[in-house]
Amino acid sequence: MKDYSDLIYGYEKKVPTPKGLERYINLDNAASTPAFKEVIEHFTNMAAWYAGVHRGTGYKSKQSTELYEAARQTVAEFVGANLAEEAVIFTKNTTDSINKVRHYLPYLNGESVIFSRMEHHSNELPWSGYPNKTIGIVNGQFNLEQLENHLKQNTGKVKLVAVCGASNVTGYTPPIYTIAEMAHRYGSKILVDGAQLVPHRPVQLFPETDPRHLDFLAFSAHKMYAPFGVGLLIGPKWLFSQGSPSQVGGGTVKALTAEGALWQAPPDNEEAGSPNVLGAAALAKACQIISQIGWTALVEHENELIEYALSCLRSLPRVIIYNSICENRVGVIAFNVEGFTHREVADFLADSYGIGVRNGCFCARRYVMELLNIDFKQLGNFSPGEVPGMVRISFGCYNQKFEIDRLCEALEELIRSK
Repeated sequence: MKDYSDLIYGYEKKVPTPKGLERYINLDNAASTPAFKEVIEHFTNMAAWYAGVHRGTGYKSKQSTELYEAARQTVAEFVGANLAEEAVIFTKNTTDSINKVRHYLPYLNGESVIFSRMEHHSNELPWSGYPNKTIGIVNGQFNLEQLENHLKQNTGKVKLVAVCGASNVTGYTPPIYTIAEMAHRYGSKILVDGAQLVPHRPVQLFPETDPRHLDFLAFSAHKMYAPFGVGLLIGPKWLFSQGSPSQVGGGTVKALTAEGALWQAPPDNEEAGSPNVLGAAALAKACQIISQIGWTALVEHENELIEYALSCLRSLPRVIIYNSICENRVGVIAFNVEGFTHREVADFLADSYGIGVRNGCFCARRYVMELLNIDFKQLGNFSPGEVPGMVRISFGCYNQKFEIDRLCEALEELIRSK
């Protein structure tokens, strides 16, 4: 197995445990990844030349503008976006990106929005103010039959099919290109929440003439080794030219008169205020590093980790793994240990072994409650500290099998304690 740990900034950091200082084992990459060393170096080097972009005439301003627009080009190439027809908009994060799409819904044909039961709150709550339909999960997978039946019965009436590229609970990857073909067949658009997918698998938007075309793609830099507060939204320029921008302010207008505003063309009209130039540059650098490593190597590495982790966890008594049979997945695994709350497990791993995991509902309560066989409506009966949930481990490109061994060693000790 290849070792990419040397690429990671802060990998060797140690944390206190009862056994002394131990190297921190980060198995919480689905929340945020550490930065690539080269990203930190690039960020620092570019910071020396930082200035306001687009409207300054000074040398640094021109340099920063070139850096910012070059980053847009790099990210567009990373996912196959066509800058002539698609707006590549720098945002704060995936949540911000999806909320921008929500602003433009009135300009899409149709009446309702479809999303799945496995969505992160960021790809569910924005649609709650519109008529919507939730597509279920069957045997741990997206119910394609239900989706097609609903689209067929409502041809031309569905504005958008919003679906995650990969679940942040189980790692399952819905067949986004099949879903895209269905959506287009019946007159709808598709939005892919790529927060968990883009860092782990190659994603291509495909041309608009291709039935597999992804109309909207959103993702975040902090989940792909560039944690400097920037996200991406890619979508059709024509849509972002409709009405007023989702946020207004400096840089969004060409002219302002008593009759109203004349807005800039996208993406400028959707990047109000001073943009996160260095964050954009960091994301572009991360995209380049991922491309240099190569998707074949990265996917093989992660699949080996997934298979090994599932095998080790299955060998432990009282460990319940959720949707462990799914083959199409990224490196996210959710489990519980019988006799312990999810918080007790996470605290033990952190305090006794220096292992960072995530516990709770992962901002995907609908899906978590379904996997736990708990009525979603009953959540209000639990106090904040008693809400059911899970423990989640998630891999980055730098994780190794010995870290999984350490996790299982810790779980064995915990299980023996009760």
